[in-house]
Amino acid sequence: MGRQLSTPTAILLGSALIAAAVYLGLRHGPAAVAPDARSAGGTAADRAGSGSSAGPAERAGASGEGAPAPRRAPSVPREEVARQAARALDAHRPALVERCYRPAIAAHPAPRGVKYVFDLTFDAQGRQIARGILEDRETSRPEITACLVTALPPVAVAPPGASVRVDVPFSLP
Repeated sequence: MGRQLSTPTAILLGSALIAAAVYLGLRHGPAAVAPDARSAGGTAADRAGSGSSAGPAERAGASGEGAPAPRRAPSVPREEVARQAARALDAHRPALVERCYRPAIAAHPAPRGVKYVFDLTFDAQGRQIARGILEDRETSRPEITACLVTALPPVAVAPPGASVRVDVPFSLP
């Protein structure tokens, strides 16, 4: 009679294989997908009505459509995106002071000022796609930080043309 795996052993081995596949798949990041020129109305030559003798298959191959798109540099400097993000955060400051800061200071007056660094990532259109908040250890007020997380809506900047990550200092009051 041959040896067979017990059910718990088979589950353990299967889980290990799945974990390894997920790990190896995530190491390389998301696959770059080139935009499909046909879905955007064809190539510029097609829209202009040029008399090119190349068919759609040859034009697609010549444009490198199957190759991954190169990573573009932002058309707006990172420093300008950081300034725009700081202005957007400052626009929310009065509401944040009223909703988060004043109630916390009324309950516990010390420390008075709180300092943060917002870690913001914007997509090519200027929409916030990620946000983190780093607290200054000396002025930490967890109740204010928790309120900021829920009270601050996503901020936006002018379209930078590519994904941009910036760190923006912020303090209350």
